[in-house]
Formats: sequence, structure tokens, C-alpha cells
Amino acid sequence: MSCILMNRTRSRIIRFLLRNGPSTCGQIGRELSASPSAIRRQLGLLLDAGLVQRSSTQFSASAEQVHLNAAALEASFQVTIMPP
Repeated sequence: MSCILMNRTRSRIIRFLLRNGPSTCGQIGRELSASPSAIRRQLGLLLDAGLVQRSSTQFSASAEQVHLNAAALEASFQVTIMPP
């Protein structure tokens, strides 16, 4: 699941929602200059991953889940180098 944030559009959506709070798909698309279908598709993946919630017509990011996911992503890049 940590790879969900490696997509540029999804990362931009999360940053937008964390910065601006609950927003509609249209608001997100206008801010990111992306088509409504692209935003809907990415929001669907973020919803499935538990990083975004939907209430009525607005979407909001779960800061706690984003933090946990980012920490898992960071941990996946940690490399232990064995001495020769």
C-alpha cells in the first residue's frame, strides 16, 4: 500500500486536501489543472487505500493515514549495506 503515494497526481491531491480541507472533485481538478475523470479515478484509489474519506460531495484526507503511509514508503527505501 505504501506505493499509493508514488503517483504524482495522487500525491498532489493529498497535499491539496491537507492544505485546503474538504473539497469537491471539481475544486481539486481546477487547482491541479486535471480532468474530472483523472481526479475521480485517483480519488477512488485513495479512498480504497483509506487515505481519503468522502462525505456527501466533498473529499478530505486522513492526516493520520497519510502519515502512516508516508512512513511505510520511507521505510521501504531504507537500505542496509552489509560490509564486504
